[in-house]
Amino acid sequence: MNLKYIDWIWRVRGSLPLQPSHSAAQAFGKLESLFEEKNTTYRIDGDTLTFTKKNQLPQDKMSIFDNGSLRVSGGVLRYDMMSRALLACFLAPLLFFALGRIGVAVDQWRNPPEVVKAKAEAAKKRSRVKAEEVPMNPVDKFLGAPEPDKKKGGDQIGKRNRKPSMTTAYVIMGVFFALWVGGRILEHRLIHIRFRKRLAKDDASTSLWGDRDGPSPFTGEAAASR
Repeated sequence: MNLKYIDWIWRVRGSLPLQPSHSAAQAFGKLESLFEEKNTTYRIDGDTLTFTKKNQLPQDKMSIFDNGSLRVSGGVLRYDMMSRALLACFLAPLLFFALGRIGVAVDQWRNPPEVVKAKAEAAKKRSRVKAEEVPMNPVDKFLGAPEPDKKKGGDQIGKRNRKPSMTTAYVIMGVFFALWVGGRILEHRLIHIRFRKRLAKDDASTSLWGDRDGPSPFTGEAAASR
């Protein structure tokens, strides 16, 4: 199955122009701090940087991405990254739709239309009958017992026997779809901005293989390999 037509659902791709004087080593040097996070491994092979993340921490600015690659070619940095979180948010509405349909189908199988109609007519007839007033026992009354409830409890029974519907499924589907749309747009924009800001930094303030925006909370713990 060819996934190139649908992998945009969970993949984020883009490109950034580099300064003419920038080599692949200089570009990766400015971006290296993004990959020096806990549970992140990366490898630089010439003009290509590949990375993998596992059990990402919330502090990781690229925590939504699980793996990917960055490549410098023709004065342009091209990135291609995959996110299981985006894929999960996209598939979740399908799961809840299926669960909702199964619930409705099971209810229809257990309660055929003719049975539901007969129950509704019987309930309608019962609602027309007034509750019988049963006199309270004098002993119970003397002891302070509460008077018996004269309501039939039809409302409570109706709440307990509420029929399954697709409304809840549609609400949850909408929430997850909104999360996917927001994440797909926002995360792509954020990572593009982060790459652009780091690449625009002055070479004088950037060493060949290091560009840290301050002390890392995971100094000495980043699992990185070159």
